Amino acid sequence: MADRIASVETFVLSGKGAQGAYGAPYGFVVKVTSEDGLIGYGESDTMPDVAAAVVDAPYLNGLMSGLRAVLVGADSSDPSAVWQVMREATSNWGRDGVTRHAMAAIDIALWDIAGKRAGAPVHALLGKARRNRVEAYASHPLGATLDETAAFAGDLVRRGFGAVKFGWDPLGSDETHDVAIVRTLREAIGNGIGLMIDGGMAWDAEAALIRARLFEPFDIRWLEEPLKAYDLTGYEKLEDAAVPIAAGEMAATYEELSLLMSTGGIDVLQVDISRVGLTEAMRVAALAEALDIPCVNHTYSYVLNAAASLHFLAVVHRTALFECQATENEIRRALDRDQLPLVDGGVAVPQGPGLGVVVDDEVLLKFVSGES
Repeated sequence: MADRIASVETFVLSGKGAQGAYGAPYGFVVKVTSEDGLIGYGESDTMPDVAAAVVDAPYLNGLMSGLRAVLVGADSSDPSAVWQVMREATSNWGRDGVTRHAMAAIDIALWDIAGKRAGAPVHALLGKARRNRVEAYASHPLGATLDETAAFAGDLVRRGFGAVKFGWDPLGSDETHDVAIVRTLREAIGNGIGLMIDGGMAWDAEAALIRARLFEPFDIRWLEEPLKAYDLTGYEKLEDAAVPIAAGEMAATYEELSLLMSTGGIDVLQVDISRVGLTEAMRVAALAEALDIPCVNHTYSYVLNAAASLHFLAVVHRTALFECQATENEIRRALDRDQLPLVDGGVAVPQGPGLGVVVDDEVLLKFVSGES
């Protein structure tokens, strides 16, 4: 007998303070409850209020509906089938962007329920596990000065990270300063630590090729998102870049990620599960395997995306590193509760039922109400 979806709740989260250069903390979480009482949680790194509107919108017709309207009463047992329901319901008004982000959050929650129903971790439902832990790296914004950047990097190494990633502002505008930033980071962490540079979509292809050549002596593991998200022609020109190129975090669909891989300019594919969803991410992984491109996670948000990403990375054919956000963020601290700890430079894939992490509704409501 089908276990149907009883409710879909949304939580628009807002924190105080600032997370580096990226403003106050924010978040979008969904809670799906089945008629049998199983509960799954998911999240998306997106504009929270708009994603909530995608869920809350009314039913107009079979191709023009909000998500809750078509989900309540649907069979929760097969997330892939529910994905097609959501895809059809939004096909006439939101085939990309925030609509897919909201779908991804619900998809993660449904896989959480599926794992709990089976009494198995999500990765066991996705495929055969190829690894039970992934080497981690810390992702952190640059400092306002080179000295501050060096201090941030050194602290991350002391915390046990074997690799670090820095980027965005003030990287990008000045070639000499860009090189000084990368040199500073390499000197601060030493030669035994992995270093990635996030270009933050700062350049065109010609400038990115020059930066790659200038950064090559500093032994970076990849140069991330050097071009604008939809610059497929530009990524074609990066096929022979002097350092590996990583991209994909801005994409929300299989179609966009497949086009990006088809350029030949991507050495490492970033998949943000909270924007793509686990169902579609597995389609992406199959294509990446055929092209022999490793998949890594992009995780700017919180513990649900991190856990879903670990389950994904457990089964993909090749991966490299697991992204851990290291910037102070009160929502992250309250939700994560060190459920995915860094141990010996890596993070273990959760083995409990579903996503294998716990969410406290009181914490969610605290950040919905603004009482943080």
